[in-house]
Amino acid sequence: MKMKKLTSVLLVAACALSLVACGGSGDKKDSSKGGSSSKTAKVIDIDLTNEEYAFGVDKDQPELLEKVNAFIKEIKDNGKFDEICNHYFGDGTPVGVESAAYDANKDQLVVATNAAFEPFEYMSGDKYVGIDMEIAAALAEYLGVELVIQNMDFDAVCLSVGQHKCDIAMAG
Repeated sequence: MKMKKLTSVLLVAACALSLVACGGSGDKKDSSKGGSSSKTAKVIDIDLTNEEYAFGVDKDQPELLEKVNAFIKEIKDNGKFDEICNHYFGDGTPVGVESAAYDANKDQLVVATNAAFEPFEYMSGDKYVGIDMEIAAALAEYLGVELVIQNMDFDAVCLSVGQHKCDIAMAG
């Protein structure tokens, strides 16, 4: 029993020392950059991930998948994709997107998303904003249909496509 207590005390002490060492005050002020007395981050030019992003299209709509793929190729070739990205990673201004009300009697593109993943999709007032939302608006225009955006929990986004409750999932 005494050995367990001693081991626990030693582990707590080691953790405390490592926390003090990590947050230490040994960082010097970088006067050449007008910085403060401690550095908080260093920018490195190394890709830390190979993540890729995709849109999920209802598997029972192969014609929509073909059109989406053609659309993506077109906006990459004509510069529209870069223009949209510039709104979030450059000097451009984000564009708010409005959702039409769902109406089963209209030609609509129903997009499932989780509008909590800036810069891909998020809310600004009552408008949807983000790279995916601007792409969704351009896609709806390309298809000649109204855009309906359904905001939901992230876990439900893919499920809604699989259950045919929406046409496409776009959630960063």
